[in-house]
Amino acid sequence: MEKQTNEIQTNVVKPSLSCIMGEESYRLITNESEYSLDSKINDIENYMANNHGLNQTELIKDNLYGEAKVLWGNYATALRDTRYTFYLTRKQFNFITDLLLLHLEYDVNTVFLAIELTDMLGVWKESGKFKDDSEVKSYTADATEITYMYHLIAKHTVKGLTKSSYLFAEILRKIGDISKIISYYDTAAKNLSSEIQKWIASFEPEVPAAQDVKPDQPELPQPKNTIKTKTETVDGKVVKSKKDNI
Repeated sequence: MEKQTNEIQTNVVKPSLSCIMGEESYRLITNESEYSLDSKINDIENYMANNHGLNQTELIKDNLYGEAKVLWGNYATALRDTRYTFYLTRKQFNFITDLLLLHLEYDVNTVFLAIELTDMLGVWKESGKFKDDSEVKSYTADATEITYMYHLIAKHTVKGLTKSSYLFAEILRKIGDISKIISYYDTAAKNLSSEIQKWIASFEPEVPAAQDVKPDQPELPQPKNTIKTKTETVDGKVVKSKKDNI
């Protein structure tokens, strides 16, 4: 099992958790959130590495699986509740909020997504005015809100290389940087789910291949929020509500 858990750690390289604006570095995810997610991954890996159900009773096997499922659920909940930080200048802030609130056209497929963002945008606007165009202010959003935001602005078009074009590109780049972090931890959740299934299967003695017998393997729920970077491919999947479980 040691080899399998190491594969989880090295399968995906952790992206940068900060961005540079001017001469300052800003965290896109808090140290506390990073520690919470990383420690919960380690909890699952260590539990599987130090516990095994081979030759154990069915009750013990069920208890082992139940505890692993609880640990995985704790990680999924932490991932769902994690908030990511946008750092915006006054021009960037005005561009994205005006775009979402005033300029985009919504249809039957998108209007409810836009409404879901009103609480987030309301909090953003209540944070106070900028002192000048160089000041940088922070604004948070969860993975679902970021998914909604990208889905809504993805069809926006700009003409020529105007100031609006550069502001639009800057916003997309910021979403892309955060998306790499979301994708990293989302991939970890899926990999852990797969490893738990293999771990459960290892509770049963090996069966000759000719018999083609497979043990029952309870399925873990999969995270719903998946978003990739703009520079690669962004998954436009939209969950029904930001209150949905992962």
